[in-house]
Amino acid sequence: MTTVLRHPRPGFLWDWWAVDAQGFLVQFSCGPAPERLLAHVDRVDAAAAWAEENRPLLHAFSCDGELPVYTRTSVPDCPLRLSDAPSAVADVAVLVELRRAVGDTWTVNLDKGWV
Repeated sequence: MTTVLRHPRPGFLWDWWAVDAQGFLVQFSCGPAPERLLAHVDRVDAAAAWAEENRPLLHAFSCDGELPVYTRTSVPDCPLRLSDAPSAVADVAVLVELRRAVGDTWTVNLDKGWV
């Protein structure tokens, strides 16, 4: 089944979260997200606010367009695991489970079997 991808606020910056196949948190910025997250925008925004304030070590990716292709922006030595994340972040990250581990991947194309 194909995951529908949409941006909740086209033209505006939006950060959203996922957990990879190894249990690490992954932060995505800008571009489209799985449509099921759109019902949780306030919770996703709260997670982004927490990250802005606390600056955790994360796998982070950013999109510069409407295509679901994200490029790595952060390579942490010791990334935050879902099990160590505060509930504000963990509760929204589990809404999107990636089928793969991000590891040292530089590009994530959500249309190519990641979600």
